[in-house]
Amino acid sequence: MLVNYKQHTLALELIKRKARISTIHGETTLSIKWLRKAYREYHGISARSGDNKQSIHALTRTNKQYKEATAFAVCYRHAELVVEQVEIYKVINAFDAFKKIHPISQLGFSETGVIVEELKANTIELTRCPVCNCWNLLRARMNHIERCGVCKQLIKA
Repeated sequence: MLVNYKQHTLALELIKRKARISTIHGETTLSIKWLRKAYREYHGISARSGDNKQSIHALTRTNKQYKEATAFAVCYRHAELVVEQVEIYKVINAFDAFKKIHPISQLGFSETGVIVEELKANTIELTRCPVCNCWNLLRARMNHIERCGVCKQLIKA
């Protein structure tokens, strides 16, 4: 019974953040039909269907998007320091912290999953600028010239 309660609680936490149904189902193993119904009741609209097909390059096309993705990545790295937490709760806590510092951001919970996957696969790397000490995501943009998002200094990978 406790496992069932934890699954439903997690599902509602993810629904609240507008996670994709496939993500919620993967984390909770609850019925997709039930998850869709709960999503519709909570938000008043149907959930987006299918997997998240975004790429890190699509999420960092503009400077604003790049800075938002970088800010979330920093929040996630700090959430990773809490060892006792299950992975999905680290993402939830990082997303909540990110939304507190940047409430009008267009970056959604589903898109943050792409950033987390890329960080874990070491496809992108979070590093500091040697000049202004600001955080930057290396290899997150289509152009292969790595520049600081703040001072525009060239960053060596």
